[in-house]
Amino acid sequence: MMPNARSTLSLVATVALFGTAACGSGDGSSGNAGAATKPGTATAANACGISSPFAGDENCIPAPAESEGFQLHIGPDVADYANPDPMWVMQPGQEITECYYMNTPNTDAIYYFEQQYRMRPGSHHMIIQLDNSNAPDGWGPCEGSILGAIGGTQHQVEDFPPNGVVAPEDQGLARELQPATRMSIQLHFYNSTSAPTLREAWVNFLYKDKADVTQTIGELGGFAPVNVPPHTSATTGATCDEKDSFPPAGATGERVVALFGHVHAHNTRFVVYRDKPDGTSDIVYDMYDWEESPTYIYNSMTNNPAPDPTAKTTGAYTGDLVLNPGEKLRFQCDITNTLNTTLVPTNAVFTGEMCDLFGTVVGAGFPCFSIAGQ
Repeated sequence: MMPNARSTLSLVATVALFGTAACGSGDGSSGNAGAATKPGTATAANACGISSPFAGDENCIPAPAESEGFQLHIGPDVADYANPDPMWVMQPGQEITECYYMNTPNTDAIYYFEQQYRMRPGSHHMIIQLDNSNAPDGWGPCEGSILGAIGGTQHQVEDFPPNGVVAPEDQGLARELQPATRMSIQLHFYNSTSAPTLREAWVNFLYKDKADVTQTIGELGGFAPVNVPPHTSATTGATCDEKDSFPPAGATGERVVALFGHVHAHNTRFVVYRDKPDGTSDIVYDMYDWEESPTYIYNSMTNNPAPDPTAKTTGAYTGDLVLNPGEKLRFQCDITNTLNTTLVPTNAVFTGEMCDLFGTVVGAGFPCFSIAGQ
């Protein structure tokens, strides 16, 4: 993010308030929920009624009712806000990317489509992944690829779908989570202010009745190579090769539910094209503001702002985004390196750069493991 310490997506710390209506509980040290802590009196400006000496209390979101979903709260216990453990505190100039390892609290298999994400200022991204490592509960180094993530955001405040409005064609979409699913949640936080900030996030998963589920959803994603010498500009990008073409051979069309681009401070444009067999292309996602990289959803009820490359206006295609046989997604980044060092992919918002595409599709997913620079 820019020096005002805002946020945006790709992915976190103690689990709290699974199935209660507050914003903080648990023992503050592990992924297991502890006794609930009364959060105080909620107000219009602070739905959880919390009070801390750190920026971002207003971003807290209450957990859903136990019958409606569960919440993952990552941060100190409410009672510890006045004197939190240093592992939650970001000092001025500090930047940390770590993963938090934990199990989900559901004791039965559940289905979900809607998600709600909230993070404190200084958050650059959250990426939620299924985990098969042997890492212990709590903070640790991130392991493995983030392709195949099951959720995440690059915004401090984001609902999926926007405002919780589910389009008719999305009513039957859902992803299944088994009981006590092991998760690795990647959080990238940095503090470009002059005061300490707090690493904290809240994620709500809202249940969908199994009887209403007609189609599964999966993730798409790909990484473009980045290597930009000092004081130069470059364009990079990626697309899937033939063996990873989307949709697969024989398919009649595959629908993309949502897309977002993941970039850092030296990116001046992130654009996604739908390439067609006749050699033409259209823009389905176009972004010029790296610190507010949006998630755009494609359905019959969402009107996305129209992209305008001439005016450099961020926007996206409106309507159902269907890739027919022979069509592909291609993404591209324009990068200007103002540094005295080469820009390469690192989790450093001001001294590293990335050009990554993520999204949600109907079906098993589109990992796009094989990519080629453009």
